[in-house]
Amino acid sequence: AAGLPPDALIGFPDLSRIARGLGPPTLCTASDGNHGRAVAALAEALGCGCVVVLPADSAASRIDSIKGHGAIVELIDGSYDDAVAAARAAAHARGHWYCPDTVGAEAADEERTFASDVMAGYGTLFEEFFDQIFRPPDLLFVQAGVGGLSAAAASSLRRISATARVVVVEPEGSNSIALSFASGAPVSVPDTPTVMACLRCQSASFVAWPILLAGIDAAMVVTDAEAAAAVRELARRGVIAGASGAAGLAGALVASADGMLRARLGITADSQVAVVNTEGATDPASYAAILAG
Repeated sequence: AAGLPPDALIGFPDLSRIARGLGPPTLCTASDGNHGRAVAALAEALGCGCVVVLPADSAASRIDSIKGHGAIVELIDGSYDDAVAAARAAAHARGHWYCPDTVGAEAADEERTFASDVMAGYGTLFEEFFDQIFRPPDLLFVQAGVGGLSAAAASSLRRISATARVVVVEPEGSNSIALSFASGAPVSVPDTPTVMACLRCQSASFVAWPILLAGIDAAMVVTDAEAAAAVRELARRGVIAGASGAAGLAGALVASADGMLRARLGITADSQVAVVNTEGATDPASYAAILAG
């Protein structure tokens, strides 16, 4: 807002009043499902318009959830990266406010700032999580799509522990961060279908990548079957989690069962291992199929 410093804290009633005074604007973003729903819910609360661009093969339930907040959903034939490019182009062409959770090297400063602010929001999740446990975990397994969540996790954990290890977990085939981490430079991958649909990303965010490179200790991949097993394990314990949300646990289970990985990561019988679930059953049909499997 005009006259306010970039890092000003604005109460929601004031934010709503400012938005109304601006027209209000139309928010625009791309999504695999969860970020788009968050932006749509914000737009609904502020009385703004909203356009969310998704890959055409997105689950109908995720599309309906976004529409349920009054947003317009535009489907494109292509990958998540294609949806990001389409949303950015549409926002610029139509005068919408672009609200990305990932950016490329070509992004403008305000786009990088917005994506960084999204990461800061993710950081509050981990700060609250770490405040509620007895001591910092020895290892944190955290799932990654474009890397914003995992970068926030690494930053939050590094502030309270210099020795804890952060392991990024990606779907097999959507493993741009693992490949980038191995090569020391950003690597993109082809679009590969996975049951972990909200992690089906082809490249790491430009603002997340430096944090990941400096802050994570390892990156690994899990298969759809391993993610499904984690979903069922959580269900047995009364936790409803989609495959994307359970991916961190899948990584922890795979690593704990593999002697070589246990040794490499320093997992012992006394290790405190942390994971975080980032979604419920946002695709009920997929969730039911996993439980039945």
